[in-house]
Amino acid sequence: MKNHKLAIELIATDFLNQNSIAIGNENKPNYSNRDFMNCVIIFQNALMDKMYDNQDYDKMSIEDRSQMATQCGMDLRKLIYTYTNLDTHKFEDFL
Repeated sequence: MKNHKLAIELIATDFLNQNSIAIGNENKPNYSNRDFMNCVIIFQNALMDKMYDNQDYDKMSIEDRSQMATQCGMDLRKLIYTYTNLDTHKFEDFL
């Protein structure tokens, strides 16, 4: 799988730089729903990568891995809905 380390590093550094000099709400990015979903996709990809490492360390069975990944997805969906009122399963809201 292609690693996007450099692009992610550049974006994160730019956020940190902008935030360090921002005054008031001038740094609010005003993401569209699609922009937000793109961020979720990147975060979810990184989360699943680290979860896989943890599962390998614990020598989890494929069944337990599958259950954990499913629960993680449901928990992430609930977190997003709780704080944004966006349901990630309603794809039409993110097109």
